[in-house]
Amino acid sequence: MPKRKFSRLSNDQKQALRGELDAKVPVTALAKKYGVSRRTIYNLKNRWEERLPQSRSKVLTVRVSGEDMERLDALAQELDLSRADTARRVLLYAAGVYHIEPPEAGEIAALTKEVSAIGQNVNQAVRAMNTAVLRGQKISRLHLDQLAQQLHEIARHNDQARSLMLRRAQRQRAHVDQIMEAMKANGQAEHPSKG
Repeated sequence: MPKRKFSRLSNDQKQALRGELDAKVPVTALAKKYGVSRRTIYNLKNRWEERLPQSRSKVLTVRVSGEDMERLDALAQELDLSRADTARRVLLYAAGVYHIEPPEAGEIAALTKEVSAIGQNVNQAVRAMNTAVLRGQKISRLHLDQLAQQLHEIARHNDQARSLMLRRAQRQRAHVDQIMEAMKANGQAEHPSKG
């Protein structure tokens, strides 16, 4: 039985597909419509769901003093966030699980897009070289130089990603340390040791 050939989805098709998935169109129908496998549809669906914010179905109730509420409200105003979002961020920072902030997320998305495009170029170049070798043709110096340039770009982007993640981790650690120090100082002020 001949192997079925599937097409590659464009970004516009992926956007349309996402809308149809949200509208609960069956995966089998979408696979036929777009000429891709059901596995491709499920892979895209899983990838998109991983990017969604985690469900916030649990409720946490805490009591704070009037002074603490004023500080929280001042911080919320400074950050231009609601009181709940500010409290959530402070709590998650303290727990060390706060998610990447929008500026880093944007940089990471842009970097991912660039690396993906470079990866596609490398794949195409290697495929062309393999085809040439199979046909008994020599690989031109130009092709090798282009491939070397693409690999250099990947290494440069890898360094950028490492630097970005390190910078983010250092910033997050500094925030956690500040919060922990403030919590310790408040704890000591509220419960002075007997002397």
